[in-house]
Amino acid sequence: MLAVTLLAGLLVGRFLVAGDGGARTAPPATGGDTAAVVARLQADLRRRPDEPRLLNRLGVAYVARARETADPTFYAKASGVLARATRLAPRDPDTMVARGLLDLGRHDFRSALAWGTRAARANPDLPDALGIIFDAQVELGRYQAAVVTAQAMVDRKPAQGSLARVSYARELLGDPAGAVAAMVQAAASGGAASDQAYVQTLIGNLHLGAGRLAPAEAAYRRALDGARGYGLAEVGLARVAAARGDLAGAARLLEPAATRLPLPATVALLGDVRAALGDTAAAAAQYRLVRVIERLNRANGVAVDLELARFEADHARDPGAGPGRAVAMARRALAERPTIYAQDTLGWALRQAGRPREALPHARAAVRLGTRDALLWYHLAAAEADLGMTAAARGHLAEAFAISPYLTVRDQPAALALAGRLRLPAPSRTSGR
Repeated sequence: MLAVTLLAGLLVGRFLVAGDGGARTAPPATGGDTAAVVARLQADLRRRPDEPRLLNRLGVAYVARARETADPTFYAKASGVLARATRLAPRDPDTMVARGLLDLGRHDFRSALAWGTRAARANPDLPDALGIIFDAQVELGRYQAAVVTAQAMVDRKPAQGSLARVSYARELLGDPAGAVAAMVQAAASGGAASDQAYVQTLIGNLHLGAGRLAPAEAAYRRALDGARGYGLAEVGLARVAAARGDLAGAARLLEPAATRLPLPATVALLGDVRAALGDTAAAAAQYRLVRVIERLNRANGVAVDLELARFEADHARDPGAGPGRAVAMARRALAERPTIYAQDTLGWALRQAGRPREALPHARAAVRLGTRDALLWYHLAAAEADLGMTAAARGHLAEAFAISPYLTVRDQPAALALAGRLRLPAPSRTSGR
């Protein structure tokens, strides 16, 4: 699954490379470059403290730093400078877009949608406003509206950001080949090195989700060729290694990636790899870190119920875990973000808590778009199997393995065991694909 809020990163560059009068005065946002941009903007603001354009750019640079470092305190800094920009220029559409970017980062999607809509009304020719709207619509489960927005965005300008959103809309609606085609177009449309690395990583994710390991690896390596040390691509290579059964290699890749960019999903994956290697103490330490990171996110205004509910649901049957906690968080997440992935999370949490009958409607809702995500279909099959619906479970598990024979490190053993119980042939796995 593509985390749609990460697409907002493709909007950041315009703010960071456009100086006064639109001159290209700052480098693309990549790690230390963005830190330099922040320092320069802070110095400029000491000379011109009431310049809304500088405040906007600094706010967006803080959002970029939050993404690059996984440090949510940058969101609080962004909030302060963007609130000041709004007071100084309440009708400026760039300020509205910047506020939308911040809200996407904090997972306040209703507010992001409001800011994007206001920006589009203030300047109907501003494609970035449509990017904010699309991202928010998807995270609010408004899929048909999001398709219309993506089309409007690409009609205005078939650029990297608009094509990436077309790709995600196609992915959600069960057209993985179309999703790859649109993302390849996005890569060909040019852009900053960091944006190109991100798009190549998305291409790798699409291939990996379809069980094509060799093309996935090639895309991740292209990302790293253009942006050395790019963490998301390194995580992608680790996932390929894990799919091939090279757990030690996956751990070697994940250790530095999780240290440099401690995103909860990366830290949790490292824990799962450690658990699969039999190092339960190291795995438990990573799982504790996930919860600490999410508490830090929440303390800085980031809504984390869905992400933490997915983590707790996946680990609900671990010793000492509380499945009821996952269910409660998943219910809150679904109320705030009524997406297919929130439906899946609640269904999985209920199933893990021993309540498959309650889980089944949510697991069915999760696949209602026909999304070709193997985990969604595996979760549905697991709930059906728990209820004795053997034929349906066999069919949906076969569907999951047809999408990809490589599930996550945590899910693969249980899925194979379920296939054995259902007398379903093990999926064909060719590691070189």
